[in-house]
Amino acid sequence: MRNLSSYLMLTGILITALCGNWIILNYDGVVIYPKASYLTFGIGLVLVGCTFVMNQIFSYREPEKAHTKDKRHALNEWLTANQPVNKWLFGLVILPLVIAPFYSWTLFFTMLEWYLFSGLVLAGIIYMLKGDRVEDNKDWEFKGKTKKLLDLIDYRKHPFNISLIIYIMVIVSFVLSKGLDIPLYMETGGNSRYVTSLPTISFLMSSLMVVSTFIYIISHGNFFGFRKAELSYERVMFVHFTEIIVCGATLFILIFTLINALYVYF
Repeated sequence: MRNLSSYLMLTGILITALCGNWIILNYDGVVIYPKASYLTFGIGLVLVGCTFVMNQIFSYREPEKAHTKDKRHALNEWLTANQPVNKWLFGLVILPLVIAPFYSWTLFFTMLEWYLFSGLVLAGIIYMLKGDRVEDNKDWEFKGKTKKLLDLIDYRKHPFNISLIIYIMVIVSFVLSKGLDIPLYMETGGNSRYVTSLPTISFLMSSLMVVSTFIYIISHGNFFGFRKAELSYERVMFVHFTEIIVCGATLFILIFTLINALYVYF
């Protein structure tokens, strides 16, 4: 049951990310969002919550001869050997991106964003799977409130990461904006005054959200032949430091966008 919950949680967080990103990318293209879009987004969140409850109820059982069934060894050998990617496979993946500009530049940039999302998620998952299954888990020298806070956001213990919380805030803001007819004024035209826009940085944050959730998944069950791992605190802290940059910027831009929208509307 624990292994089943791993696949269900990954499915849930991917549904959340894919549906949420569709809402983000189509903000300017719809008058009001179809009801199915935010219902599907909610289903993804419910699935993540339900699988978390499943993990609390059912315990993990170590499979027999587990040391011979861990695909982590093959992954480490492949990464160490620096083996080239199959040229035919690479060509099949890149070919749609090459053809897209001949049809529409809008399609090209949309596909480029999805390619970037997929690449970041894949790179993050590989980062969590590579190395030893059981790592040195010496906690950093934090004490008092700092240690309690870091324990609270330890993604090896729960899937409710900061990226997910802020991402929900962004999606709710987008949906309510359409429902209440309060437009959000987001710079998407490439103006040099803006480093990024709310849709762009939220889209990138969604990949961090999936990777953060995967930390919990691989810490509590097997995953496609990769055994349940005991990740080091350093890996979790690396994600936290990334979140400080990405989530902090996203939250700031979101607050500024909402204040600006309310000021203009009222």
